[in-house]
Amino acid sequence: MAEMSEVAKLRSLAQLDADAVGAYDAAIARVAEPLVRERLNDFRGDHVRHVQDLNVLIQRFGGAPVELKPDLKGTAMRGLTAVTSMMGTEAALVAMLGNEEFSNRAYELALQFDWSPEVRSLIQKNREDEHRHLTWIRDAVRNRPWLREGASATGGSEIQA
Repeated sequence: MAEMSEVAKLRSLAQLDADAVGAYDAAIARVAEPLVRERLNDFRGDHVRHVQDLNVLIQRFGGAPVELKPDLKGTAMRGLTAVTSMMGTEAALVAMLGNEEFSNRAYELALQFDWSPEVRSLIQKNREDEHRHLTWIRDAVRNRPWLREGASATGGSEIQA
């Protein structure tokens, strides 16, 4: 059995991803532009997968899996994202930008710990997803691709995921 501190750290990352799912749900529900909705749905799916993959390790190490529901912090994150998203697509993306910056910092911090190669590989893979999310959202806020005529979720743009 792994040290409980390892399980606790993995559970913390999984809970962060579960909280992110709720924030994405709030933003997606209020964004009308297909380009942005599709990309946010993709990112939401990455966070669901992160919870599932981390839960495999958590359970293997003797811990209880994290449920795909927000904790108190996640409920606040979802509420803030929902309220901010009412102001439009750009506001929704700015809210998600803050959420993704937090997720990126958490994964960067997690990589500073001494993990087995398998765990480190998963955390690094998830960190790469988080970086991709942050980059796309940051570029979308800057470039507003939904305002371009004929914008599509996979169109040739510097903001592809």
